[in-house]
Amino acid sequence: MSENSSAIDVPVLVIGAGPTGLMMAAELARQGIRCRIIDKAPRPSELSKALAIQARTLEIFESIGIVNAFVAAGVKAHGGSIYANRKRIVHFAFDRLESRYNYALMLPQDETETLLGKHLESLGVKLERSTELNAIGQDTDSVTATLLHADGGEERCRAEYLIGCDGAHSTVRHALNVGFIGAEYEENFALADVKVDSSLPDDEIAGFVSDKGIVFFFPITHGRYRMIADAAAPGPGDPTIGELQKIVDEQCHIEAHLHDPNWTAYFKIHRRQAAAYQVGRAFLAGDAAHIHSPAGGQGMNTGLQDSYNLAWKLALTLQGRVKPAVLDSYTAERHAVGRQVLKTTDAMTRIMELRNPVAATVRNRLASALSSFEIFQSLMRRNMSEIGVNYRESPIVAEYHEGLFDTIAAFGGGPRAGDRAPDADGLLMPDGSTAHLFELLRGGNHKLFLFGAASSDTRHVANILSIARQVDKKYDRNVLIYLVSTGGTVKIPGWDGGFIADRDGALHRAYHAVAPCAYLIRPDGYVGYRSFPAKTKHLMEFLGRIFI
Repeated sequence: MSENSSAIDVPVLVIGAGPTGLMMAAELARQGIRCRIIDKAPRPSELSKALAIQARTLEIFESIGIVNAFVAAGVKAHGGSIYANRKRIVHFAFDRLESRYNYALMLPQDETETLLGKHLESLGVKLERSTELNAIGQDTDSVTATLLHADGGEERCRAEYLIGCDGAHSTVRHALNVGFIGAEYEENFALADVKVDSSLPDDEIAGFVSDKGIVFFFPITHGRYRMIADAAAPGPGDPTIGELQKIVDEQCHIEAHLHDPNWTAYFKIHRRQAAAYQVGRAFLAGDAAHIHSPAGGQGMNTGLQDSYNLAWKLALTLQGRVKPAVLDSYTAERHAVGRQVLKTTDAMTRIMELRNPVAATVRNRLASALSSFEIFQSLMRRNMSEIGVNYRESPIVAEYHEGLFDTIAAFGGGPRAGDRAPDADGLLMPDGSTAHLFELLRGGNHKLFLFGAASSDTRHVANILSIARQVDKKYDRNVLIYLVSTGGTVKIPGWDGGFIADRDGALHRAYHAVAPCAYLIRPDGYVGYRSFPAKTKHLMEFLGRIFI
């Protein structure tokens, strides 16, 4: 906190009102943190830009209560196919994804921004447009931003923290003198949001690869498709419908008539990442921190999840509830994720862009063979959906276990510390209602699940109760505790706190809780700590590293 808190104008200043910035401001407001959000543009963009909202992002939207509006507005893409030489070489499907959102939701970015903007407004935060960041100064207690208004007026805003969500050409990143390391791809691309008369599916992505390049079609709303294709060196202006039709005729084996475009453009793609995501009290998120190929539809989702990761850490820091290591972990966790996204999308792009006939033939045969294996399909689903994103190397996650054999038997397939916490249905609550786990994970607190509350061994039950009482006594403000039983037991003597009856065993199976154990789940839905067996000493030591 600042030594002179009266001089602080606002706890957090968010620069940029794209999806990342809107998400950041909304998450801070939802957790009780006052903030300002500014954007230099006088009005929202009307361009569709990013399309895909992946399953993990939809799970996050559910956790903050806005997912239904998005699902109602978008188009569900249940999978996709890639063709070469008139044959399908790859087919992938999201149907078996371990999420209730087993699809990619196609929704133009301008509509995503509209929905996020309404959500932000409902939280009482006003977006300030025609307001531009001009300069940044920092001291140990605050960040001072010089802002320029449309009428030429200048303002100095002092905040405890500043978040740069201002895109690939980030003013914040330049002001912090942070390098944006990477390069531009050689290829030129054309895009169009256009109506297509063809046999293209309206619930799948379709791609065509040839010695002339790639053509992809993504279904979007209102009967339109996003077309992306390799293009020759662009001439003046945007691509015409005739030029795009010629690309389709030459490179796709289907008959497809393009008409009624509402956006066409040439573009280049880059692979770049900020050297640091934090400098003092200023942070970078979204395209200000990383840009990459659109392959896999990862960009906007990665930015939204940057915000989701940083917001809870900032909120708990500003509320004086956690130690500095928690906020410091933002860079450690999200820089690693960004680096992996760049690596994966770069590999996908280079593989798709192979033009050498021998290399392309090998690619096609290998892709066809691999896609027939479920293990490959599972890997594709988890990567594209971002369900597989993890923070296993984070400095603020940990595990404790005793005995190699016991650990493998009990925990072998369960989520590790740093993994996304899986959902589970059919949980019976003490009031007789049922819930799925993600409903219980909402809110800004950590959740501690202690399995073994209905064990036939009274020593296990006594140990679980002892842990629950000690954690509740010291960390009741920060940790919400649930004892977990099997069958229909919804209460045990000596405990009046949270209780779950896992009637069908879904929660035990999801967490491989074959014996009494503990899982601590963070506000962002990732496992912060787990232990087998549950031990007071080790859990309390971990909590002492996190909370003040």
